[in-house]
Amino acid sequence: MISNPELIHYACIAKQTTILAQHNTTNDPKIESLASQCIEQTPPNHSLFSHTHNNRTFTFLIDSPFTFFAIFNNLTLKSETLAFLNAVKTASRNALDREIQPSADLNPLCFQPQFDSILKETLSFGSEFTGNSSNSIVIDGDCGNPRGKRPSTVPLLGKPLEGLKKKKRVVGSDLEGKDGNLENKVEVLDSEVNVCSRDLKGIVNDHRQKAKHIWKKHVWVVLLLDLFVCAVLFVIWLWVCSGFKCMAY
Repeated sequence: MISNPELIHYACIAKQTTILAQHNTTNDPKIESLASQCIEQTPPNHSLFSHTHNNRTFTFLIDSPFTFFAIFNNLTLKSETLAFLNAVKTASRNALDREIQPSADLNPLCFQPQFDSILKETLSFGSEFTGNSSNSIVIDGDCGNPRGKRPSTVPLLGKPLEGLKKKKRVVGSDLEGKDGNLENKVEVLDSEVNVCSRDLKGIVNDHRQKAKHIWKKHVWVVLLLDLFVCAVLFVIWLWVCSGFKCMAY
């Protein structure tokens, strides 16, 4: 499992492009937007996909129709990222299949309360764990709410980790009276969102091109084999008939 939970910047469960639950441990104002764009670019025909960019590792664990996605610090070991996502998937799948109907109109964050509990158990934090999921959790866990009722929210309970407290104080003090620095940070984050989205699109396109090239190669191999077999059969026919004498009868 993750040796240092602070290495997990973000985690979520999505069905297609709808994020059912999320966990954000950073003060990054753009990470949820970045994650949403990553979910929209989920690589097809994969069960596992990982990409590292700008000191962050983006990992997808795909178990159709659900995607388990997380953004880690690049110092996180690959074995730890896989163990974490597999643990979340194992703990979530039964509840997801039971509570989410295939044809239901899904509400964003409708699985949030269950996801918070799953993360608490997965990371073994107990009462010390806090999941900063937009600073609130959804009380109404109805993922297929037909009445369009807006779910109520309450702040997450729990005692933040001391390291997260310090980080929040430092970030808060940096933002006060430094609007210029804040604008620069937002511009950098916007750039990172665009670069990561562009990287993922490029990787997906590369995989498609490789798959197309392999398919064409297989088609040519099959055609050549068919041609070879036909040629061998024709030679045997000529040998048996001593040329074209069989056609004279």
